[in-house]
Amino acid sequence: MKRYLFLGIFILYMLANAYVFYNYSALVRDSDYSVKVFFGGMMTLMSLSVIIFYGVGKRLPVYIASYLYKIGTGWLMLSIYAFMLCLLFDIGWLINTLTVKSDLFFYNHHSSARGSLLILITLAIAFIGHFTYLKKKRREIVIKVDKKLPKELRFVLLTDMHLGYAIEHKELNKWVKCVNDEQVDAVLIAGDVIDVSLIPLQYYKLDEVLKQFNSKYGTYACLGNHEYLAGTEGSMKFLKESGIKVLRDEVMSIDELNINIIGRDDKTNRHRKELSELMMPLDNDKVSILLDHQPYALEQAVNNKIDLQCSGHTHRGQMWPISWITDRLFENSHGYLKKENSHIYVSSGVGIWGGRYRIGTVSEYIVIRVQGVQ
Repeated sequence: MKRYLFLGIFILYMLANAYVFYNYSALVRDSDYSVKVFFGGMMTLMSLSVIIFYGVGKRLPVYIASYLYKIGTGWLMLSIYAFMLCLLFDIGWLINTLTVKSDLFFYNHHSSARGSLLILITLAIAFIGHFTYLKKKRREIVIKVDKKLPKELRFVLLTDMHLGYAIEHKELNKWVKCVNDEQVDAVLIAGDVIDVSLIPLQYYKLDEVLKQFNSKYGTYACLGNHEYLAGTEGSMKFLKESGIKVLRDEVMSIDELNINIIGRDDKTNRHRKELSELMMPLDNDKVSILLDHQPYALEQAVNNKIDLQCSGHTHRGQMWPISWITDRLFENSHGYLKKENSHIYVSSGVGIWGGRYRIGTVSEYIVIRVQGVQ
């Protein structure tokens, strides 16, 4: 069944690409044969890069696999907008054909100016989306709990880093600096540190960069679904070597701060422990902070008297109009939500899957201030 589903998606994807490239090809319609061959080769590479990567990427040198991943996933995302643009232009062409019958160039499928305009608009969307992704949003939230705390606690929450073929040393170093500048008590990571494979993380020695997170009480993380994609045991080993304490259906008590950090295994594991089982032996007088990658069944946090739940996973769709879908799939697909006495924050992620574009969404890191009773 999965093979037929993949085949159906592949056929639809290639048909959509053929439609887009037919519209783009007006740019080179009057060019030399060599130019047309080069154009066709580039378009084919863009279409097939993501397929080639997932087919043989792990057997290729890391730098080649990285190019395939960036080109393939980048185009996969941009092709959504390219398809919508071409469709919009063709709807305009159809209306013009049936009514006005104007001879303006963007109604002419054979006009090189029309092809150029389509490509330029797509490139403009790519530039804006990439700039938005690079410009990380610092969000700060303050939550108040009716429990004793020795001081106001400060944490940085990161989710969905997706380190690997697309996100490497340079970018990760910037994130580490942003976190360290906050001088927090602990760094909290709610899953998906790793993207699809450990190979590029080991190749680029990203564990050495992750070790540079600086906080008084350390860095804590739960697993995400992408740690399962990359291999759970290998991911656990890598994160441990990076100086990150992974809580896999475990609890870390920090008595000095009067908090319990609870890390749930990812929902991918159907046999993970129930939250009630993890909470049963805990002291209810301590502030409970839950790391749970996928923000499903938020009422469990309320029922188990969780003070703060930190989640990610959704990316809020990364790009409009996919954000509309995630907004309907999840009770809270992004941002702060209070349910009774439980505070819940779902981050859209500091990193990204695939092409590095954000359109209608943001990449963010969260500074959380927890105020209690002195």
